Amino acid sequence: MKHLKIFIFSAFALISTVVLRTFQLIFLTDAKTGFFKDGMEGIGTVIMAIIIAVIAVSSLLVFVFKKESLNPTPSSSFFLGCAALFAGIASLYEPFVNKVYLNAVPQLLIVLRLILIILTGLTFCWFGISILFGAKFKPALSIIPIIAYVIRLMSSFICFTGMSNISENLYDVLMLISTLFFLLLFGKAVCGLTESTSHRKLFGFAVAAILFSAASSIPCLIVYFSGNSAFVHIPVDSPITGLFMAIFISAYLVDICKKRT
Repeated sequence: MKHLKIFIFSAFALISTVVLRTFQLIFLTDAKTGFFKDGMEGIGTVIMAIIIAVIAVSSLLVFVFKKESLNPTPSSSFFLGCAALFAGIASLYEPFVNKVYLNAVPQLLIVLRLILIILTGLTFCWFGISILFGAKFKPALSIIPIIAYVIRLMSSFICFTGMSNISENLYDVLMLISTLFFLLLFGKAVCGLTESTSHRKLFGFAVAAILFSAASSIPCLIVYFSGNSAFVHIPVDSPITGLFMAIFISAYLVDICKKRT
């Protein structure tokens, strides 16, 4: 396995990020306002800085170790195909499950966002089917999720101007930005538009997207299933979709880093 040390460090970073973020969310954040509790601003900010620093170090480690030649084209992997398929299904279900009200967003942008989320789901379903059953992989379709995440980011920025939950907004935005950069580099790589053989930028943003998606989605789901439904923050983008996207990116990294015959 190539870059094994980075995978091990990123696994520890993932566990640390989720634990610290969940602690911050449950014990340091006021559920009614979304701000840190009185007297907890300092430790809350320190934990936030630690989480971001750990994720940054994890994503930059690929530039520290020696270059490894990577093949960005997905192989016929059962796990990767299932991960892409479930990411597509999660995206298809998102408009019907995530009951968020985009009051500040223009209606045209809402419609465009809905269409692109559904098209993204169909794209990842096709990726999953092509990987599982050996159908022709169409890398040019990767432009659809790239545009979709640009629209997601635009609508999220517009919605966040009417929210008070600053810390939550930061994690959501960093998740969208890192995933957008990963999708852009992924699309360029599978379309053969890059001359790099190590694809270190792709690897780095993939790690960042996984960890920021985990920080944004997993603690939110833990709080929800623990019964603390009074928490004020309603994610604009479904944490379920973010979680399955992180699983897909993880499966893709493992696939391109494993030694192929």
